[in-house]
Amino acid sequence: MDILSNGFERILKDIEKREKEQTEKEQAEYDALPEEEKQRIIFQRQQEKIEQERILAEEKRKEQLRKWQRRGITPRFFGATWDNWIADTPEKKTAKEKLKQAWKKNLFVIGKNGTGKTHLAMCLIKDGATYCVAAELFRTVREDMSIEQETIDDYGTCELLIVDETGRQKGTDFERNLLFEIIDKRWSNFLPTTIIGNISKKEFVELYGLGTLDRLRPETIEFNWESMRAKE
Repeated sequence: MDILSNGFERILKDIEKREKEQTEKEQAEYDALPEEEKQRIIFQRQQEKIEQERILAEEKRKEQLRKWQRRGITPRFFGATWDNWIADTPEKKTAKEKLKQAWKKNLFVIGKNGTGKTHLAMCLIKDGATYCVAAELFRTVREDMSIEQETIDDYGTCELLIVDETGRQKGTDFERNLLFEIIDKRWSNFLPTTIIGNISKKEFVELYGLGTLDRLRPETIEFNWESMRAKE
């Protein structure tokens, strides 16, 4: 063992010696260059470093976008932030502040198309919430019933669930039962849920049942202004 260790140490020392000699040789060659050539090399190295940093930053940006897309954020909302949502009235300011409380309570967000509901939902996703569109949720499970329990478990235990576009469905027994099981599991785990749509609580009950709404007992936030899309 000692012989092997000594041999390994000699190899390391030889490598270090050769690397040191190579470094000294390169430094001597550089020192011998005209000042103009030195400045050219320095500038080139700086540009190469800038380009490497740019490539790294671009890769990080692309990975962030891929991560957002996997979580349900579409390209239209890549730039969505809390700050660039136009809260130009007291009602809008109040609505935005209430949405920020989604981590602490169940919310029922209603309003006409284009009033900015989804923009704020995307901000919550960027903060870590789990997002799904009701129609896509029902269609995905209906097409592959083997994932039903897995879907209930996943959506039933995430920290914050946002269900968007409620009210565009037929209100079948399958839809009612699936949403109830998800909400019931979240209720059992003391986890908050945000429901987004353009229907009243009465219409929600007609589609998804009183039991689901009773589990939620959400605070209602009304987006009762005109479409904001022309301002985006």
